[in-house]
Amino acid sequence: MKALLVAAALLALGAPVAVAAPAAAAPAAATCASPATSNPKTCAQAVSWAKAHVGATSSDYDHRCDHVVALAYGRSASGHASAAQHWSSMPSTYKHTGTTVPAGGLAFFSIPGSTYGHVMISIGSGKFVSNDIVSAGKLSETTIATIESKWGGHYLGWSNPWF
Repeated sequence: MKALLVAAALLALGAPVAVAAPAAAAPAAATCASPATSNPKTCAQAVSWAKAHVGATSSDYDHRCDHVVALAYGRSASGHASAAQHWSSMPSTYKHTGTTVPAGGLAFFSIPGSTYGHVMISIGSGKFVSNDIVSAGKLSETTIATIESKWGGHYLGWSNPWF
């Protein structure tokens, strides 16, 4: 407000005044739920499920990453044969670039020598819950960098929870 009064006073005296354009608003941060999708569990509930299952081992999780992320969202199945099929069939409006994946977002990879690919769920702050990274069928915390270095994964991007 003070700057406006000073500018008005200078103008009244006939002094030239330069007015700066207002700062552009920062783009809204992407969120798990944007655009909204219909799932039995919310993004926050899926993150809670994933965190609660860290350390769990099950034959149901062994080499079934797409199934694991579907379970986090309260689904009994993802509706896709693999993470690779899930990514390739997803509408582009749900796919995002960048490695800042919001909690509840799904990170997708292609894996050399595999037609199945990989997907894991973000729990926020650059951390994810993934199956099989420590041992077969075990859910553990990991990062994008770990998937890339341990499995040679190529990060494709992240998505909203579209099933």
